[in-house]
Amino acid sequence: MIRIRSHRWAISVALSVVLTACSHQTPPPQPSPDLKPGEVVGIVLSALQTNDEPAADTGIATAFAFASPGNQDNTGPLPRFIRMVEAGYAPLLDHRNAEIGPPATDGDRLIFPVRVYPREGAVRLYLFIMAKRTDAGCNGCWVTDGVVDQTEDVPPELSI
Repeated sequence: MIRIRSHRWAISVALSVVLTACSHQTPPPQPSPDLKPGEVVGIVLSALQTNDEPAADTGIATAFAFASPGNQDNTGPLPRFIRMVEAGYAPLLDHRNAEIGPPATDGDRLIFPVRVYPREGAVRLYLFIMAKRTDAGCNGCWVTDGVVDQTEDVPPELSI
């Protein structure tokens, strides 16, 4: 009987330590009207750069959280979005560095050119299309309306 209690006590202590450690993790960033559009691009890039920290595909999940409702409707749910990013946007995952250029205006959207230095392979250029939400879900929040790989066809006004 004493032996069973000591095992229960050890398991209880171990579980307490794990729960305490997990409770001190910083929650993933979420859209906020306080974030500027360039900051959102930076948050998404940083999340993708460390995609599997603190858990697998956390970075992709953060990118999905910052996607516009229309973008989420077209690319989600999250498991489908993860497969899409892994298949079509792999150079963004765990990249070495990224440089965000000045935005161009396209109506009520901003387009940020981003030069990405992948872990392997040639430098890539992506256009992050940012839109400001006007719905009650997050009024005034800048979100990603789309990301387009423009490595092969870069207009001069969008070059970095």
